[in-house]
Amino acid sequence: MKTLKNILVPTDFSERAGNALEQAIYLADRMGGRLLILHVYHRLIAEEDYEDHPDKLEKSIDRKFAKLLKEHPGLNRVPHEFRKERGLSLDNIVGTAQNEAIDLLVMATKGAKGFDEIWGTKTAKIIKRVDVPVFVIPDKTSLKHLKKVGLASDYSTSTVNREIQFLISLAKEMELTVDVITLNRDAKNMIRQELDNREVILKQLEEVKSDFHFTYHHSVEEGLVEYSLAHKVDLITILPKSYSFIERLFNESLTEKMTFHSPIPLLILK
Repeated sequence: MKTLKNILVPTDFSERAGNALEQAIYLADRMGGRLLILHVYHRLIAEEDYEDHPDKLEKSIDRKFAKLLKEHPGLNRVPHEFRKERGLSLDNIVGTAQNEAIDLLVMATKGAKGFDEIWGTKTAKIIKRVDVPVFVIPDKTSLKHLKKVGLASDYSTSTVNREIQFLISLAKEMELTVDVITLNRDAKNMIRQELDNREVILKQLEEVKSDFHFTYHHSVEEGLVEYSLAHKVDLITILPKSYSFIERLFNESLTEKMTFHSPIPLLILK
């Protein structure tokens, strides 16, 4: 996938963000990409400890960047840039994705319930606002042994070619198998338009090794995870705009639910 040039990797210097950076390094190394590693800090909060010497704040961030370079030796193999910005992480990350010709965003998420979901919540909001594919990396997960991708689809709308083309290019470059997974319905229950949309996806995936599966579970989210674990799927891929059928079953979108709770890395196509 030599068209992948710029990968944006936000970091708060946490262990979680460090793991996401490690996966981004792997992707850049495999696909010839360049990393933009972005740290956004809130001026008022960050400068409280540096009230008398504000210049020390930026020096402290630079030291943390230097520490990342030591902790992630793979950075020496890929072009990269460290960048620090004052602002709000949500706005700055989205703005950078829009203004810097970013091709891919790689972010961490805790994938846990309750108060600790604050980073996951931010991740979900960013996903909604950016127009590029997003890799979501839960704690202690990896992209380094990818063999099979699960593409969740209900065929409610036609898939835009540029959206699925990223997945096809990824599968070709990394020699991946794609399982197209449909939950809680089968071809007998589909209307004509949905069947036509399914044929379009079939044709698009002719270039890669792929298979189509129907499975049932009372929870779409849990069903996707259970299927993926049972069939050794290493990455779940979601087309958010195609989920009108599934979103009718839940108050919150499948993408948000999976962002919070999946124990498997996610790829949100855009």
